[in-house]
Amino acid sequence: MTRICLALAGALLIARLPSLVQPMGADQSLYAYVGDRILHGELPYRDAWDQKPPAIHYTYAAMRAVWPHDAVVALADLLAAIACAWLLLKLGSALNARVAGAAAALLFLFLSNPAFTRLAGVRLRGQCETFIAVAVTGAFVLLAGQQNRRGARVVGAGILFGIAFCFKYNAAVYAAAGVVALWLWKRLTLGDLFRLSAGFCIPVVLLLSVFAAVRSLDTLYDATIMYNLRYSGETYAGAADFVRYLVQFPVQYARVDALWTLGGAGCLLLLAFAVRDRTALVPVVWVAAACLSIAINGSRGLPQYFVQAAPALALAAGWAGALLWPGGGRTGGGPVRRRVAVAMIVAAAIAVWRVNDFSKLLSNTVHDTRYAVGRISLSEHMARYSDERKYSSLAAYELGSLMRSATQPDDRVYVFGFTSAAYIYAGRASASRFFWSRPVIAGFNAEKPGYGVGGLLEDLERTSPAIVALQRRDWAPDVQDSAQFFMSTPPLADWLRSHYELTNGPDGFDTWKRR
Repeated sequence: MTRICLALAGALLIARLPSLVQPMGADQSLYAYVGDRILHGELPYRDAWDQKPPAIHYTYAAMRAVWPHDAVVALADLLAAIACAWLLLKLGSALNARVAGAAAALLFLFLSNPAFTRLAGVRLRGQCETFIAVAVTGAFVLLAGQQNRRGARVVGAGILFGIAFCFKYNAAVYAAAGVVALWLWKRLTLGDLFRLSAGFCIPVVLLLSVFAAVRSLDTLYDATIMYNLRYSGETYAGAADFVRYLVQFPVQYARVDALWTLGGAGCLLLLAFAVRDRTALVPVVWVAAACLSIAINGSRGLPQYFVQAAPALALAAGWAGALLWPGGGRTGGGPVRRRVAVAMIVAAAIAVWRVNDFSKLLSNTVHDTRYAVGRISLSEHMARYSDERKYSSLAAYELGSLMRSATQPDDRVYVFGFTSAAYIYAGRASASRFFWSRPVIAGFNAEKPGYGVGGLLEDLERTSPAIVALQRRDWAPDVQDSAQFFMSTPPLADWLRSHYELTNGPDGFDTWKRR
């Protein structure tokens, strides 16, 4: 059985290898740009403004220090998937349910493959939630471990929960789920609460000290708390609306994602098993925490928000399946129970086939494989990863190439839009710390010096970028599209027309060159 599981896991990982040729997505290019600026000695938020908490930027700085190539995003995502699968296997062993751990690991590798999704999953790979999933799974493994070195394990779990928090603050709910898990396992003590809290604080304090040392805690607070509260709050009319979304979205997502289908069914079965053994509630509590974390992000339904729930859903499905199988629970098996278990496995397989789009998985994997072996041109390959509404990988590459060829290495350039990958491909720094447009368009902190239209204009006048590119389609109807906003804002439009002239550029951008 072990050899079969290893063979299946190997096959599922091999199926993900073609994704290494994918370009980075729009969000990932934000993180990559900030990561590059960190490697140049600059500071997030003060020198390159993004609303994500600091951990993702320092992670991308480390990734690009090792390999400054688009493929490092997909590679990091692949390594995170391997880590989650291994940790789920370890978690099963720690809970004396190795079959459940093996089933959860295989389900995770199979059904969390981003290639099932639109644009071959390019938007999902290497997101904050990818690394949150690894940290939280590792924390549960430590909490579930044997009693030897228990204190160190609890501190380590706290550190991992703290790391997850540093990727996104809403991930703090997982620490509460960890406390509930300890209670369900009848291991919770005041000492454990103290050790878990102390561990949680270690990475948080270390990151805060970085910004405190250069007196930039206010910029950190504005970007990662004030902006995100506003961004999330835009999607809810009130507390009742939040609760409504929290209850509805798991059901809605189960209709389009088989991991949510199986994980949700597993949670329902585990609730029934918990009458006999309350430890069966641990995966349910983990899934509930993931749902709460997703809802705190807002009700936009962005696909990356749901990535963090994948290990918990896989564990719920695997654990329920193991308990259903004859001999898997505390009661013995029998012909009737075996037939029921087989029928449920068949039903689950049919549900997976009907919910997930296997033709999309095949098409995306074949395309990446063909490019990897030289059967598809670079432009054709990049064109596949283009979202007509917000982001085109091909246009980002073409704009970056234009900026690189038309400027000197020390020149500054500026892209007012959602195409930060152009800076990466050009090897040029942004003329403003607001290297993407939405914070300016949304008027965030516009009344404060250094923010809004006034802050952007100050940056542009000081740095005098060699090229300015305005993205035509990116944010509407959420807020105005970037080019429309820029040219309908008199101070920005007057500055641009006074010093720049239109030139040829990639489709989707109004490209201006300094006179």
